[in-house]
Amino acid sequence: MEILNVKVRKETKEKIERLVKARGYKSKSEALRKMIEEHFEEHPELFADDDVEEIIKEAGKMSDMEFDRLAAEIFRGSKTAAELVGEGRER
Repeated sequence: MEILNVKVRKETKEKIERLVKARGYKSKSEALRKMIEEHFEEHPELFADDDVEEIIKEAGKMSDMEFDRLAAEIFRGSKTAAELVGEGRER
């Protein structure tokens, strides 16, 4: 593991300390590590550009149905890629 030194407001530090006691974390580091990991899991879009080149390359090999499924997965929406593109053209 790597070490990060982070400065936070006093109120933030106190909230973290309360979480450590209330939720049984071993330390502030463990609590913060868990919160950061959960945040990254909940927001994969933060790292979407890491895979964009590979996705673009693979998209050229896909059928329209496969592409629509992938687009729905990436954007986590109920709209198809065609609907999203159509909305963009209306603007």
